[in-house]
This record gives sequence, structure tokens and C-alpha cells, in this order.
Amino acid sequence: MHSNDARNQRRIGRYSPLVLVTAVCLIATLIGSATLAQATPPGKNGRIVFRRFLDFAKTRSALFTVSPDGTKVKRLTRPAPYVVDVEPDWSPDGARIAFERQVSCPAGGAKDGMDSTCDRVYTVNANGKGLKSLVPCRFKVDPTSGMSSKPGTDCVGVDQPAWSPDGSKLAFVYRLVDRSYEGSLKLDSGIWIVNADGTGLHQVTQRTAGTSWDFGPQWSPDGSKLAFFRSDLKLQADAVFTVDADGADELQVTPWGLSAENEYPDWSPDGQWLLFNAQPKDGSSNLYKAHPDGTALTNLTRQSAGGKQYLSSSFSPDGTKIVTARTPGTGPEGAADLVVMNADGSKAHAITKTRLWESAADWGPRRAR
Repeated sequence: MHSNDARNQRRIGRYSPLVLVTAVCLIATLIGSATLAQATPPGKNGRIVFRRFLDFAKTRSALFTVSPDGTKVKRLTRPAPYVVDVEPDWSPDGARIAFERQVSCPAGGAKDGMDSTCDRVYTVNANGKGLKSLVPCRFKVDPTSGMSSKPGTDCVGVDQPAWSPDGSKLAFVYRLVDRSYEGSLKLDSGIWIVNADGTGLHQVTQRTAGTSWDFGPQWSPDGSKLAFFRSDLKLQADAVFTVDADGADELQVTPWGLSAENEYPDWSPDGQWLLFNAQPKDGSSNLYKAHPDGTALTNLTRQSAGGKQYLSSSFSPDGTKIVTARTPGTGPEGAADLVVMNADGSKAHAITKTRLWESAADWGPRRAR
């Protein structure tokens, strides 16, 4: 599964618009008061939020929290069958969690997400209450023709939000069908920013037609930059990039040959490191870190192709530890378990040990009492 052909099939299967209904997405007012969130808020270490699939077929998943030692597992969300909750992100004060909910689109309706799903972004309180939609994706379609009022820029998804450290802005992925984008399957998947009140919408990356898609923006702790993941369809390779919040000074952090594939490259709380996983052509899957300028690239887990596979990861708020997911884990299915390790990759140990798949962990701060 790590050949170039296999990589391309994986990208197309996950990201390409299999069923597209031409539409224009209207960015409405997002919420009255912004919930702060970023990859790893600095502070004292609190609980870890993660996604757990509720069945072996991976048709339904919910969000849970757990103490760093693996005790006190608590369920937060209760999605309906065939609904997937994924990619949770703590607010800096530990009060709320933002996440993506993937729902099958209603029969006969618009297929506004990727892979025929209608994805939405929600927030939920740390106690599992107060569920609310954070980023809507609305459509305006001519009921007679089924065509949008603005051909050539048809929306197929708004997701993967990340709040700026001061809560005044939101970075997210805006996916548009653009007929000028021949090299990327007519899809413009770029990073956008909008003010918390819905004003000031502007595109940061992929502003000209190209052959790549961008995903998973995360603000630097000082709010000046965004880190993100880029998939280049022509090269059939992936890399981590950074860019100034105004779209200037785009910088490639990792080499294409490394195939860094974590959709949310995580900033260390002090802003000195980016954490990500990578799957090079040798078939291995390890955690790496590098400075934001690309220097000091370090393989933290050092597994061979036949060894364990490390997935997405997050720094602890105090910067001394990392939570990640690792497969094979507990049980004959080899489902992923959550693993905690030191920030240098040492002393890795599983903190969840079930037969169900557990991943997409984010380490939150300790809440003030």
C-alpha cells in the first residue's frame, strides 16, 4: 500500500469529488462568540480527547476523553449509526472541543462533502453537553437546472477548522470545484481564513490553479503562521508546509520523498517544533519532528517497514510528552491503540488497550478550578 500507485488511489478515494453537485457555498456568520482552539494549547497537562470507532467495520465513531495514564475514560458524543466523529481539538482553556462530523447525505440531496458525505464542524463541551454547529456549509442551487448561480466555483466542502490563538479568526479548508484546475481533478482545496464574526473571508493558499491540495491548517502559538499538509498529485507525494497568516512566505518544511502525511502537523507549545507522521516509500510509518524552517528533522519512533505503524499525534501542553496512535494494537484485528511517549520518542507505552480502533488524539490543558 505504499507504492506510488497505491498512494494515488488512497488520495483519490479519500479526497476526490466522487459525486459533485454544482453549488455556491455561502459562508454565514460562524458563531456569536468564538471558541478558542489550536493544536496544543500551552499550559499544564490535562485530559486527552480521541476518536474511537464503535464497530470493527469502522462505520461509526464517537469522541472520548481519557487521563494520560489511561484511566477514567469518558464518552463525549453519541452519533447515530453510520456517523463518524473525528479529528477533535481542545480549546486552550479545556472547556470545549471542536471536531468534524461525517454524515451520509440525504437521498436525493446535495453531496456537499468529499466521498458523498455531508461533513460538518461542531463544538461540544468537555462534559459532552452543548453540542452546536460551528461551521455551516450552505448551498444555493437553481431548483430547475440543478446548476449553481456561479459556474466554475462550486463548493464541495468546508471543514477542518483551527482557531487563532486569540480567537479572532478561523483557518479552515475550503474545497471548490474550479474548472481551471485541470491538474488537480478540477478541485481547489486550499486554506482560507475568516474573522470570527463571518467577515473578512480570504484565501491563503492555492490562490492560483495548480496540481496540489492543502489540508489541516494549524496556527503557530503566536498566531503569525499556519502549518498545513500538502498533497501534490503530479509528484504523488506529500509534505508539510508553513505560510504566513497573510499568505506570504510559503515554505516547504519536509522533503517530498519523506511523504509526511499527518493532516494536522502539530506545533509544540513553544513554537520551536512541528510534529507529524510520515510514510516514505520503504513502507514504514513513523513520527517525526522538525523545526519550522525544516532543520533538525528527526525520526522519533524509528520503526522499519515490518514494525509498528505510528499515526497522527499531538504534543502535551507542557511540551514534554506526545500522544499518538499505533498499530497493530490490542486484539486480533490489530486496531490502533493510543500511545504516550516522551517528546524525544522514548518510553512509548499504550494507554488504551481495546479491540476497537482509537486514534486522532489531542492532548488538552488542565482546566482551572
